[in-house]
Amino acid sequence: MRRMGVSALLAVSLALGLVGRASAHRLDEYLQATLIGVTRDGIEVEIQLTPGVRMLPVLMAVIDQDRDGRISSSEETAYVGRVAREVELRVDGVPAPLSLIESDFPTLEAMREGLGTIRMKLRTARSGHVLRFENRHLPQISAYLVNCLAAPPDGLVVSDGLVVKRQERDEAQRSIEFEYSFGAGALPGPRAAWIALGPFWPAAIGIPLVVRMAVLIYRAIHDKRAYKSSLVKSL
Repeated sequence: MRRMGVSALLAVSLALGLVGRASAHRLDEYLQATLIGVTRDGIEVEIQLTPGVRMLPVLMAVIDQDRDGRISSSEETAYVGRVAREVELRVDGVPAPLSLIESDFPTLEAMREGLGTIRMKLRTARSGHVLRFENRHLPQISAYLVNCLAAPPDGLVVSDGLVVKRQERDEAQRSIEFEYSFGAGALPGPRAAWIALGPFWPAAIGIPLVVRMAVLIYRAIHDKRAYKSSLVKSL
């Protein structure tokens, strides 16, 4: 009972932290939120990319290569591949290549309203003791969030015997580094494939919701600054 209570509290704290950061993002930013799950079998990285309303023309210039105003399946594949190449995961100081598990694109209508989120999940079978992740995708226009899904206080044992030590992020939250280990007596359970399916999953689900809330707030209060078309040339 006590374990469940602590897990629920941690999930709420993580979600509230994301709310605080997301509410500070503007319509002229590209929000890239990354969630990292660590298990005995490997590491999974889920990235959610939400363009602000004013960022859609910039993003379309990157994705819509034939300039027909639509996003084809081949253009989706090419863009997801670009994102995957521009993020880096290292385990114990060694590059750990990430393979795409799945991806999902919203409709253009949803993105025009600032509510569309591109989702992709990557995985590596490699595991170790020190993890470092960095996102280098479109830094000219982006705001970043990064978290470990099992984000406990230092030394707390969570699902599957995982112990996560102090997490270090850069100021922009493009990168995160932390040490982790697994308790010797713990055995992998049915949820070992993805920590997000455990008690921390509510925090992951909350990201699209807080992004939508931030967008609605800024629709009402954000000033109408001129859009800088020069950003397109810098991508």
